[in-house]
Amino acid sequence: MITWGVFSYEKSDKFYNFPVPKFSKVLENRRDLVSYSLSGASESKENGLPFIYRLHIKSGGWEEVFQEGSLTVYSKDGKKINVIAETDYVSISINKD
Repeated sequence: MITWGVFSYEKSDKFYNFPVPKFSKVLENRRDLVSYSLSGASESKENGLPFIYRLHIKSGGWEEVFQEGSLTVYSKDGKKINVIAETDYVSISINKD
């Protein structure tokens, strides 16, 4: 059951249905940004998100359009989402560009 929770994601109304970790602890929640604990995330890897999370993002129709350092920008239907991967957590926000 714990393993299932680690790999469960849900669509977020706040972020245009971008998938977010379902059972992860919310570390910060602001109007324009939410940070989650996420085991396996790392700023030291290229596209520092866990593989299964990247699969959920891709299967949701989101396309990676920019990646630099710990920041990856995804796009779908003219909307853009910023994802910053750090050691064991991710921050998700709406790209305002």
